[in-house]
Amino acid sequence: MTQFSYTVKLKKTVLASLLGLGLTQSCFALEALTDENLSESTGEGIAFLPENVKMVFQAANDGLVDAKADWADRKKDTGLIRMIPVGPLTTVAANAGAKKADIFLYGLALSRTDGNLNSRFSNIGASSGSESNPWVMSVETQSIPNFAGVSKPLSYLQLEAPLAKQGLYLPPETIKLGLWGDVFARDASVAKTFDVSKGAPETNAGLVEKLRLQVIANGLYLNGSQARIFQTLDGATTGVGGLSASYNNTLGLGLLLRLNTDYDSHIANNWSDKVLRISTREKAGTAKDLTTPAINGGSAPDFDDTEGLYMYSPNINLVLGNIYQPLIIDTPDGKNLTLEVTRIPNQASVYKNIYTDYSGSDTSYKGSTCNVRSCGDVRTIAGTSYQGTNATHSSISIGKVGFDAANKNLSITDKSTSATGVLMRGPSGDVNLGSAAIDGLLIQHFKITTTGL
Repeated sequence: MTQFSYTVKLKKTVLASLLGLGLTQSCFALEALTDENLSESTGEGIAFLPENVKMVFQAANDGLVDAKADWADRKKDTGLIRMIPVGPLTTVAANAGAKKADIFLYGLALSRTDGNLNSRFSNIGASSGSESNPWVMSVETQSIPNFAGVSKPLSYLQLEAPLAKQGLYLPPETIKLGLWGDVFARDASVAKTFDVSKGAPETNAGLVEKLRLQVIANGLYLNGSQARIFQTLDGATTGVGGLSASYNNTLGLGLLLRLNTDYDSHIANNWSDKVLRISTREKAGTAKDLTTPAINGGSAPDFDDTEGLYMYSPNINLVLGNIYQPLIIDTPDGKNLTLEVTRIPNQASVYKNIYTDYSGSDTSYKGSTCNVRSCGDVRTIAGTSYQGTNATHSSISIGKVGFDAANKNLSITDKSTSATGVLMRGPSGDVNLGSAAIDGLLIQHFKITTTGL
């Protein structure tokens, strides 16, 4: 018998490209990374660069002739996601006259920002990251205290968006996100027949009220966002310190979601490329219309050019669980789901990694707030300073909001009539509600459980 033995040497650039090609959707174009940039990256793992990415949910069309023409036609944005009501109403809700919701979300679209607040999709691809600051997927292990304060190793799978640079910075390309939808109130006592081919009921029977709305977000970037998935550690005992044994050895998540638009938000802005718009007024339609494309067919509606709620320069930085205080997913009865941000144990080795000493006198408290300018400990890579990813408190700001560089927190918002933050526009004129900010938000404990599944 003859045996063959080959030794093949691959550069990191080739290996990264091959792995990325296997894990990335075909709509992503991959860019080769140099050995030098890989060595200066945020950690060992798989690095990838989404390039020229765009998508839009449109109705199925087996006879498609010109895809580019369809992408440019917003009337065809009727591809849907349906949120189906299941389970009975509670007795209290039923007695109060409540009805179940039936939600159809259409035309989910992702593209590059174009400054147009009347279009959900620019039909231009967006790119994210660079050779020296790519998206990175990695597996890491860190020694942390369990729920009883005993230090143990924790391994997690981590996905990191490109890091957010320190200082005034805006990525060269930002994202437009758009969708529209019909939200119905459904009479649960009226029987309905489901049409599998459409993914919706056959008729409108049981639908009694409808809210039609459109959402357009311009100028979003995800830099600094992070997601971790892991098995939680042990040490929690039911009834001790408000903890539950269900915290132990279950699915845990740590999410840092950063949806920012404006590093320079301390200046009064009214930019169409940095705004979240929610509108409901159509250019044409009836006062009592209970139709929707998923059931009745038809095209996507035309919304009014100016009406709606405008939120300028929104900066949203949310911490939903971390390795010290995980967001867990559990099934207490094997049927329903529970999402819970766990209680913080009364263990100094745990809570000192979460809480903040705002006086600054006790540096053993490591917690901090994530906002558009600062998010934990600064990291320096290849001479470039980046914001951290270890903040434990959240913040939300809209409009003209200052920044306290000394304390790394948001400062006073502009409440004057000239400040543009939250603006409502309608046929009778504009209503300016000024700027708004929530800073230093810490979720001590949060729990949601589904019922009736």
